[in-house]
Amino acid sequence: MKRTFIISLMISLLFFCSCTNDFEPIDYGHEACAQCKMTIMDKRYACEFITKKGKAYKFDDIGCLRKYIKEENLSEADLTIYVANYNNPAGKFLDARHAVYLHNDFFKSPMNGYTAAFAEGSSAQQYIDSLNLLLLKWENLN
Repeated sequence: MKRTFIISLMISLLFFCSCTNDFEPIDYGHEACAQCKMTIMDKRYACEFITKKGKAYKFDDIGCLRKYIKEENLSEADLTIYVANYNNPAGKFLDARHAVYLHNDFFKSPMNGYTAAFAEGSSAQQYIDSLNLLLLKWENLN
């Protein structure tokens, strides 16, 4: 009886631990982009989404992530999407829907998506001023 309880408890814990929608760290230099299959190297442009079932898909470029969602006909409402903060790529990833973006050739992302994410407009101000750009929201990205 005790053995059955312990086995049931372990299976339950495994089930609950595997169904999380939390960010899953990217192993730079070892993991491949789900879209283009290139090794994810540049922390400034990395991103990922988590499905409702807790599966993480990782990308080397915001453009790859958006292309993958479109090609696989996924509903963004069913995904938790994270993007790297361009100014603090080693820090905590940002919720893609709350981040702001700049799109310009200056941002030489791995697959030429030319898009960088920032926590807020003020952290992107130096690029806005020097490159004469407008801030974009997630829903405005192509």
